[in-house]
Amino acid sequence: MKKRVFILFALIGCFIMPGLAQNKVTGTIVEEANGKVIPFVNVGLFRQADSVFVSGAASDDKGHFELLAPNGDYRLAVSAIGFQTFEQMLTVKGNQDLGKLQLKEGSTKLSEVTITEKRPLFAVEGEKTMYNVAEDNSIQTGTLSDALQNAPGVSVDVEGNISLRGTSSVEVWINDKPSHMTAENLKTYIQTLPANSIDHVEVITNPSARYGSKADGIINIVTNAKIQKNEFFSFGVNVSTHPYIDPWASYVWSNDKLTVNAYINGSYSDWKGNSFVDQSLFNASGALANHEIDSTLFKNKMYGLGGFFSVDYEIDTANSLNVWLSGWPNWGDAINNTSFFREEYLPNVLTTDMRESTNGRSSQYFANYGLYYQHKFNNEGHNLSVSVNGMSFGGGENGEVTRKFTLPMDYTRVLRQNSLYHSTGVEGEVVYNHPYSENGEISVGYTIGYDPEHQSLVTDTVINPNSDKEAWEWDKDVYRTYNAKFTELNNEAFITLQHKFGGFTVKPGIRFVSELVKGAYPDSSQYNFNKHFFSVRPSLHLSYRTKSMHNFSLSYTRRIAAPGAEQLSRFPMYHEDNYSSGNPELDRIFTNAFEAGWTKYWNNFGSIGLSAYYRGKTNNVDRITVSNYHWLYGRVVPYSYPVNVGKSHNAGFEYNMMYRPNGFFNLRFYANLYDSYIKTEYEGHEYESDMWSYSFRLNMWAKLWNKLELTASGYYSSPTQSLFSERQGYFGVDAGLRADFFDRKLSVFVNANDIFNTNRFGHSNNSPYVQSNSSYKYNSRSVAVGVTFRFGKMELEQMARQGGEGAPSAPQGMGGM
Repeated sequence: MKKRVFILFALIGCFIMPGLAQNKVTGTIVEEANGKVIPFVNVGLFRQADSVFVSGAASDDKGHFELLAPNGDYRLAVSAIGFQTFEQMLTVKGNQDLGKLQLKEGSTKLSEVTITEKRPLFAVEGEKTMYNVAEDNSIQTGTLSDALQNAPGVSVDVEGNISLRGTSSVEVWINDKPSHMTAENLKTYIQTLPANSIDHVEVITNPSARYGSKADGIINIVTNAKIQKNEFFSFGVNVSTHPYIDPWASYVWSNDKLTVNAYINGSYSDWKGNSFVDQSLFNASGALANHEIDSTLFKNKMYGLGGFFSVDYEIDTANSLNVWLSGWPNWGDAINNTSFFREEYLPNVLTTDMRESTNGRSSQYFANYGLYYQHKFNNEGHNLSVSVNGMSFGGGENGEVTRKFTLPMDYTRVLRQNSLYHSTGVEGEVVYNHPYSENGEISVGYTIGYDPEHQSLVTDTVINPNSDKEAWEWDKDVYRTYNAKFTELNNEAFITLQHKFGGFTVKPGIRFVSELVKGAYPDSSQYNFNKHFFSVRPSLHLSYRTKSMHNFSLSYTRRIAAPGAEQLSRFPMYHEDNYSSGNPELDRIFTNAFEAGWTKYWNNFGSIGLSAYYRGKTNNVDRITVSNYHWLYGRVVPYSYPVNVGKSHNAGFEYNMMYRPNGFFNLRFYANLYDSYIKTEYEGHEYESDMWSYSFRLNMWAKLWNKLELTASGYYSSPTQSLFSERQGYFGVDAGLRADFFDRKLSVFVNANDIFNTNRFGHSNNSPYVQSNSSYKYNSRSVAVGVTFRFGKMELEQMARQGGEGAPSAPQGMGGM
């Protein structure tokens, strides 16, 4: 496999290198009056035909600048505070030195003609590591899931599960606010949101007191929000061999005060796959209780709609308002066919042979809305902001599970289930920022959040039904029927201080958190609970930046996370072949996190970054699976519940490198090596596990003749562990190309995903009571094709939401059946 990846990258590299030549446009900015050089001036090149931005830079301390551009006709624009805007038309044919460009004194404000230099793909800003997605041409044809794969330390497995440095304790934020999505809705979101609607991703591996997060890390996804003037409309369609089809349209309108952004899309997909489980259960004395083998073929058809609408209004120079609303409903049908073969040894010897078929229909939605108001007391960072954010998600599933037994006797059992779930959370926050000097700033804030959730499940059964389905007499299964209401109420306050001493920055902070968690079961009040938690979370972040672009960082945070409502509930959830519950005795999770890092940037090379981290936990919550004889099943079955693990830590190193010899070729490599350690006590026995894990990713992007883009990526993640379980490693290779026509009014792309068909999810469990191996595979190898049409000003395109030019990862199957 490694040879295949190497050969693929080598061949592509040999093909593209001849097409990478770019012309250098250089010059020096001086004052017309006295000939003095003007440092740090914005310089940009725009195509004469349509004003599309091509290249930008800032002059150095000697007034010198350097731009890269292919042959063509351009408009050169130069702007600086206190000087009139300078413009010059030029034709580029080979390298060009423009000599001295003289600026006249004037009252032009820089904000009117700001030309922004292209940002680096990766940058460190305080506690944040920034991945500027909008600058990464190789990912624009993908989804948010693809973009996250490139963010430092982030991994997304084939099921859509997100991890950061090997741990799943990560919180996803959207536009600086917690997403509040369920795990399944979050998977759908990242697998369908187009990557070219993302401005940048912030990875915070050691969050300060500014963030009220329970997780070990935060991934903040910042979408394109600020739109330039004028009007832009685009539409397109993307198709894949999965099959998958996604038509979409985007519209942007803007003037000096108001910006409106609208986006809508539809989707259809048909996913197929298979799974396999081999499981053995043991009793307390270690004797084999039963052995089971399951094999499943599944097929999911999904239909969806999506929409986004936002309005930005600049009331005046001191006040601004932004409101937004997005919604993503989807629905579908699922068909699963499973073969079970089970041999039971305790308490009686029994062989079971059974076929199960599931036919169900599901629907779900999630919506996000918000309002953000900011008042500026001045332009030096003194401001007050008020925000209200809401997240609503929910859905339902209804279906039938038919089980036909041939052993130990011939009979049929049909299970009918109808489930509903709904959550509408709202959060309000007030933040006040006050720079007390040129080098220091203090921030204080208060947040209140209310998150109610309602879940219900109704289950009916019938034994040996006849062919007349209308005459079936259903019996209510009271053990698989429930009605639950959960409520979480949070009150939080924080204060942070940041002060700069030259290139050195220190940022201490503290956050106070009060959390109330309630659970109510109207039909089973004995399971009601009410828990309150209070915590104090200090943090300290230090950073140092040199003039030669060296960045150093050192940080410490202490976090205390309370368990969630479902983790605390004792209510037993009875499934067909196993059951589970929460644990009201769960304590808070205490985390001490240390991190040190170094990053170096070069203008003509790229960047190299190294970091070391340690994250030690006590009372970490993990699920354990044991085997119990249960009277409802009449046999030994798996039972899972959450427990506080005694001690655990993840400690390791990260390395990232970007080679960027010019603006039209880059090669990026990321690697993570870490040690995962777990130690706990269970039923009087001490268990200890230690594992080294690693992952790496190699990405390449190139643009030829200013029209054709080529991409390729290869990735590998080694096995990782959690309590009594191990996730198997996975790897894959993707490649694609994209071409633009008619001055980018038409674009066409082709992507080949998982070329060697290697994406497979595997998991093993090795607890004292349960030993199992499972695997999951879907039709990941595919070819996707897309077409995009654009109308209006091209400079608006980067900020307009567009359809993701690539098929998303597989959606999750129907749950609860």
